[in-house]
Amino acid sequence: VVRGFALAEPALDSDAAMRHERERLGDAFAVHLNAVTTRSASALLGGVAYGLAAATASPEESELRAVRLAADFLDRIGARLHPVVAVAPVASSLAEVADARRTADRILRVLRERRGELRVARLADVQTESLLLELRDLAAARGEHATGALGRLLAYDRAHDAALVPTLRAWLDSFGDVAAAAATLYVHPNTFRYRLRRVAEVGECDLRDPRQRFDLMLQLAVLPH
Repeated sequence: VVRGFALAEPALDSDAAMRHERERLGDAFAVHLNAVTTRSASALLGGVAYGLAAATASPEESELRAVRLAADFLDRIGARLHPVVAVAPVASSLAEVADARRTADRILRVLRERRGELRVARLADVQTESLLLELRDLAAARGEHATGALGRLLAYDRAHDAALVPTLRAWLDSFGDVAAAAATLYVHPNTFRYRLRRVAEVGECDLRDPRQRFDLMLQLAVLPH
């Protein structure tokens, strides 16, 4: 099982202090691995401590055991620097080990983005978020911006200092529950309903259409706005 251990965000006064802390915690990570498994190896590369431990059970059981051991390790070292651990899938060849390291990096990126909300994760825990981050990178590299309904809503908000995009996001996040969505924006439900009608009118979209709702959700998650 490949594990990646990293600090979620800088919290020290200098690069030298951060390097020292990474080395210290990397050493602690290696000691922890050696203590809990008979066959393991670790290395600090690019600010991330990677650990490789022999799997002694099924892939699923090995991953779950690795999650428990990682959580125990984080409990021991404390949370001052917001350390996080990624548990990659079990690898059965050198090529799969390389793939597992890349997977660990993907998981670590999500954990860092969350800034302490989740300390340990497998790919199964954060796969969708990881894919969205990669789509965001691709969209940024291409210089893509929102078009269609979302583009029209963004333009309207900028021109009229409206709040149609936040209204749309709140409604989507609340699964169409107007009362719950209105509460998140601190407005009366009737005010929210009016804004939602304006979303459909200005955006020229049908919010009853599941495909259009999905398109809007994806654009909101991936494109700059």
